Amino acid sequence: MSRPPRRTSPQPQPRPRPRNDRLAPVRDTGITVGRSRPRPRRKQPNPLMPLILLAIVIVVAMLVAIVRAAEAPRASVSLTEPAAAVENEPAPEPEREPTPLIGCYGQIALRLPVDPADLTAIAFHQASGDRALHLTSFLTDADMTRAAELKAVPSAEETDGAVAEAAGFDAGDVLQGCALRLWRSNRTGMPDTAADVGAASGSVVYSPVTGTVVLVRPYQLYGQHDDFEIHIQPDGHEDLDLVIIHVDEVTVVEGDRVNAGATPVAIVRAMSDKIDLQLGGYVPDGGDHVHFQLNSLDTPGVLPSPDGS
Repeated sequence: MSRPPRRTSPQPQPRPRPRNDRLAPVRDTGITVGRSRPRPRRKQPNPLMPLILLAIVIVVAMLVAIVRAAEAPRASVSLTEPAAAVENEPAPEPEREPTPLIGCYGQIALRLPVDPADLTAIAFHQASGDRALHLTSFLTDADMTRAAELKAVPSAEETDGAVAEAAGFDAGDVLQGCALRLWRSNRTGMPDTAADVGAASGSVVYSPVTGTVVLVRPYQLYGQHDDFEIHIQPDGHEDLDLVIIHVDEVTVVEGDRVNAGATPVAIVRAMSDKIDLQLGGYVPDGGDHVHFQLNSLDTPGVLPSPDGS
């Protein structure tokens, strides 16, 4: 008889050691279980950012300046090329009743360039250079000796209108008064090629002729004193250039249309506190004035350079 199989008691299994879950790493995330998550680092500001912003501001400012300069009206024209052709469009409506006539050049009327109430004296004299043209005065000649004694130009009760009528102008539109005749020994030009129209500094200056402004430019009088030139082309005369000087605060630019004796172009510049003015020997205020002359051009539409060439 066979023996039943022998029972064997199960072998004790070794107890697994407990895992320390608190220290067990969790994947490769850089985070340890049971520890607080580290705060993310703040991004440090770019040290070049202020310079970048400054560069952007400068570029924008330059672009704005370029746009404004492109839109600004031109204040001068080329001195080596002919000025743009003037089509003699109708001048704008006069800002005021025109001032009286004081003379002419051919059929070009010359009107008083200041308000009659501001006028101290009118003196015709020689212009410098050989481009200036002789102007016809409609005024009575003043007594120069008496004017020097009185420090005032004697008024004429009535101006002889024969000269104006002979030239084709209305004698009733001529200024009532006298004109001085000044001589300058250091000049070789013909008499009556320029006019000094006396008025206190700050007085409004009007265009003496009807035409178009072709140039406005600053220059140095006698190489020392600030001044402006205003160049006006009389209607229908591309070969002529009316020049106004001894002015300040110019109110016109190239291309503006002006009416004789009605369109303001500037104010009288103070000069008597800087130089000895010949007109000052005949008026009590030092002789501040606006000067104008009519020049011929060698080439129609081409203005001379500031040095006269």
